[in-house]
Amino acid sequence: MTHAVGLDVSQKTTAICVVDTNGARLWRGVCSSNPDQIEAAVRRHAGDDAKVGVETGAMTPWLVHELRERGLHVVCLDARNARAALKDADQQDRSE
Repeated sequence: MTHAVGLDVSQKTTAICVVDTNGARLWRGVCSSNPDQIEAAVRRHAGDDAKVGVETGAMTPWLVHELRERGLHVVCLDARNARAALKDADQQDRSE
């Protein structure tokens, strides 16, 4: 089962949240904003096939490249675009 992982990155620490396919939280924790530590936490709590999402920010380009080099499936999200997409999807669901 593939788990989804959300990263909230700051200069010193990264908050990590792992959810299952139903959106139930499986694990939440914090580690240093170091790619090695983030990778270890993701693999330990979400598995090798986890899908990782990280919001755009100053550290995002560097961190995304580092995590992808370590074999993680990482997607960069712009919060404003994601919110608009979710709002559109919700409106379509209500109209059906």
